[in-house]
Amino acid sequence: MMKHGPVDVVVLAFGEARFDGSALAELKRQSAAGTIRVLDLIILLKDEAEKCVRIDVSDLPPEDAAAVDLIEAEIGGLFDDEDVAMLCEGMVPGSAIVGLAIENTWAVELTNAIHAEGGELAFNFRVPTPIVEEAFASLS
Repeated sequence: MMKHGPVDVVVLAFGEARFDGSALAELKRQSAAGTIRVLDLIILLKDEAEKCVRIDVSDLPPEDAAAVDLIEAEIGGLFDDEDVAMLCEGMVPGSAIVGLAIENTWAVELTNAIHAEGGELAFNFRVPTPIVEEAFASLS
């Protein structure tokens, strides 16, 4: 019996850091609903002098850290210095990157049901949202 769902590592690039909290609110909503579990999160900022700064959740002031309390303390730390170096290398000055490790908890019971019937994952492929949108638009 499986206890965990598959994990997606998602890297979001922001040409300009304009965080208003709406994405974080949606992460919290999905997490509270049990659809996902956020295992780790990193924020990288590159200033105009091309200095890349990593902002760890543990470095945030208490009021901001409370906003990302959906990450379980014993799990965080999945992104290491190598990941940070690789991501910083591709950033342009004035930009930001947010990296997320997200467990798809919705898949646990489905996976267990499939395994109980003798099935197993043979192939997995994710179609990016813009391609899905184009496909649905072409059906109209």
